[in-house]
Amino acid sequence: MSAYHLFLWGSRIAPLLPERPVYWVCKLIGIVLYYLMPAKRRVVLCNLSYALADKPLKERKKVARGIFHHFLLNYYDLLRVTKIPHDKLGRMITVTGLPEVLEKAASLGKKGILIYTPHVGSFSLCGQVCSYNDVDMYLLVEPIEPPELFDLIRSLRQFDPRCHTISVSSPEMRQIFRAVKQPRNLICSAIDRDVIGNGVEQEFFGAKAKLPMGTADLALRTGAPVATVNVYRKGLKYYIDFNKDDMFIPENTGDREADVARIASRMTGEIEKMIRRTPEQWVVMQPIWPDCE
Repeated sequence: MSAYHLFLWGSRIAPLLPERPVYWVCKLIGIVLYYLMPAKRRVVLCNLSYALADKPLKERKKVARGIFHHFLLNYYDLLRVTKIPHDKLGRMITVTGLPEVLEKAASLGKKGILIYTPHVGSFSLCGQVCSYNDVDMYLLVEPIEPPELFDLIRSLRQFDPRCHTISVSSPEMRQIFRAVKQPRNLICSAIDRDVIGNGVEQEFFGAKAKLPMGTADLALRTGAPVATVNVYRKGLKYYIDFNKDDMFIPENTGDREADVARIASRMTGEIEKMIRRTPEQWVVMQPIWPDCE
């Protein structure tokens, strides 16, 4: 069976399954996958050897098993998202700090906001509360092959009509420059993985890694305010925390390369903090550092 058909059938079956038992089953299957997928296990543990360099191997292994667990939970969330009633979504997801971020952006005379984060938590659910909060979100996503699979996953992520997915490295990216000019638009990207292979070496957890510079470059080009969002799960509850205190307007000194590098470095420092808060939810199974490949 193709990946497309697996996702299609999964989107029909997942909404019928009870939450709490599924979470426990995902935990058990995650442990099994941890042992049955040695290549992925090695990559995850290698990434954690940088992100949690101060932790003993035993603790990093425990965190790695948690990553396999949350990897499955994130797919479960994605596959069931269109069938979750809106009133239930409101009870499941707590959003904090968004009004303050929007107010601060407005006070600065700006419109759209560039929001950045690592691959922590369930992105499939975070976009489903846009209408509740009267915002539009433009989520930059990785292109997936085959196209029909990408279209299926996109339709699930865009179930809320005010959540829009933009495929990076495609002509769709032009929409971002229009979106950033409009109030109450959030342009959201995960900046902890070089998805399209054009990243630039940066310091990440004390070592050089190729990371995307697109959000930093976009911030400099547009002058849009930049802020973090921290998405994470606690049991059956989900949290989306915006922070106005770390919002900043990028400074343009005229030295574009240096400015982009400085902005990117500041952003990387913030996502390091978010990853370390809930490392078991940092679902990145691709190598970040060269020796993890």
